[in-house]
Formats: sequence, structure tokens, C-alpha cells
Amino acid sequence: MPALSNDAARCEVMNLAWAPGGHGPYLVRQEGYLPDSTDFRPQRFLLQKDGRWLLNLAFVMLPEAEQEAQLFHSLTDVLVLLDQIAGQPARVDATLPPETNADEVMAHFEQCTRRILRGMRTCEAIPLET
Repeated sequence: MPALSNDAARCEVMNLAWAPGGHGPYLVRQEGYLPDSTDFRPQRFLLQKDGRWLLNLAFVMLPEAEQEAQLFHSLTDVLVLLDQIAGQPARVDATLPPETNADEVMAHFEQCTRRILRGMRTCEAIPLET
């Protein structure tokens, strides 16, 4: 498993299919280890609208409004951002909020998953080919 990068070919786009016609909103995810790390355990990250990769478990800890603010509403938005960050070093936030315990993270993860699944009619994660 390679290090996290801004290579669009390594990204998966998840169509949450809440929008009319089942197109969007979208999450962009990638699995990899932290750049410049000696710990090569892969982790899952989500791309934020500012081009920063956020640890999946940190994303679920965000308030619902902040989570929804990070969703992409069109594939064009996804492609434009990926084009802007291509070739740049990945900016990564892999930290959880201070004093967070495993039970709290799992409770937020389950809550976020239920909310996403409730709104979805279908969901498919596809590799993004450029």
C-alpha cells in the first residue's frame, strides 16, 4: 500500500446518491499510510474541499453541518480540485480531537454511517480514472 498522495488515479469517488436523479453528493476517499511516516499501516482518508486529506475517523467526529459542508455536489468540483492539487505534496490531518476515546469514536462513526445510509438509495465507490 503506497503513501497517501494527490494522485487522482489512487482516489475513489463515492456517490452518496441523495440528490435528485441519484447524482451526488460525493465523497473522495483514498487508502494509504501517512507520507514521511515509518508506520506503514494503511488508513482511510477523505478529501476536504480545501485539498487537505482528513482521517476518516476524524471526519466522523466533525459536527454534522461540517461533514455536509465537505461533500462535493458535482463530479466537476471533484475533478477541478484534484487537478489543482495534482503534483503537490499531500496535506494530511490524521489527528483525532484531544481526549477522544475509542468508544466515543465508534459512537460517532455509527451515527454518521446511519445518517449517510438513511439518505442513500444506492452507493457505489469507483476508482477515479483520469
